[in-house]
Parts: sequence; C-alpha cells; structure tokens
Amino acid sequence: MEEAKNSQSKINQNEIKEKQAIEFIRTGKLKEAEEIYRELVAKGTRNHVVYGNLAAIYQIKGEKEAQINLFKEALKLKHDYPQAHYNLGNTLKEQGDLNGAIVSYQQAIKYNPNYPQAHYNLGNTLKERGDLNGAITSYQQALKHKPNYPEAHCNLGVVLEEHGDLNGAITSYQQAL
Repeated sequence: MEEAKNSQSKINQNEIKEKQAIEFIRTGKLKEAEEIYRELVAKGTRNHVVYGNLAAIYQIKGEKEAQINLFKEALKLKHDYPQAHYNLGNTLKEQGDLNGAIVSYQQAIKYNPNYPQAHYNLGNTLKERGDLNGAITSYQQALKHKPNYPEAHCNLGVVLEEHGDLNGAITSYQQAL
C-alpha cells in the first residue's frame, strides 16, 4: 500500500513539473523548461509529450541530433504521435535525409489523415526528390483539408507547370493570390 502511495506521489510531482515546464515555455523561459524536461527524462518519464517538447526546445537551439533522438524516444512511447512524426520529418529534411523525411511525413498522415501541413511538407519533399506526380497528389491532399492554403496552391502551380499542365498551373497560381 505504501509503495502505491509513493508511486502516485511521484506521478503527481511529475505532472506538476510538466505543467511548470509548459508555463515556462509559454512565458519564454526556455532554459528553465529545458532543465525540468531534462530532469524528467533522466528520471525515466514515460510521457511522450515531455520528449516532444524537449525536442522542440532543441530545435530552437539548433541541436539537430538531440532533437532527432528525442523525437524517436517519444515515438517509442507513443508510435501514433503524428506531431512527433511530422517534426521528425522536418528535421530529417533539413539534414538532407529526404527518404527519412518522406517516411516520417507518411507516418504523420497515417495517424492523422487530415494534417494539411504534413501533406504539404510531403509534397515539398517529393518535389525535391523529383517525384512530381507524388508532389501533386500531396499538395492536392493538403488543399482538400485546408482549401485556403496559399503556399500549397503556389507550390502545386509550380509542380503543375514543371509537369506541363500550364492551365492547371495558372489556376493554382490564381488560387494562391
């Protein structure tokens, strides 16, 4: 019985610390939030959000490898965490790992099919890899979920133009405007 009380007390203390860290982030005190998250990770927290938020802090600091490792840890705890898949994709793309980014964006979409930013970034990555048909499909999916997405309209126009569909490109450019 005493062991159960101690376990519950640790959980409550961790939850309080997590709320403090979020408040620090909200008020721009990233160093303080980072300290709390690092402490929670060192204690072996099982909260995937802690890893995701710490990774976001490392993103701001430009620490890509640490960021990637933290997103992967978050995904070990919660494999269907679309935001972590999406953010991992962004980081991998920044590092030039287009194939890894594509897989991550596809996983984000698998767990949240109505994720326009994931469709959009998947389109950008497919375009960069030279897969114009895949990029067109991804941009169209982004626009299906967010019709007023000027960047997606513009990039769709670019890809349609490269693909030889000038009328479609003009329509997309007009929608972007």
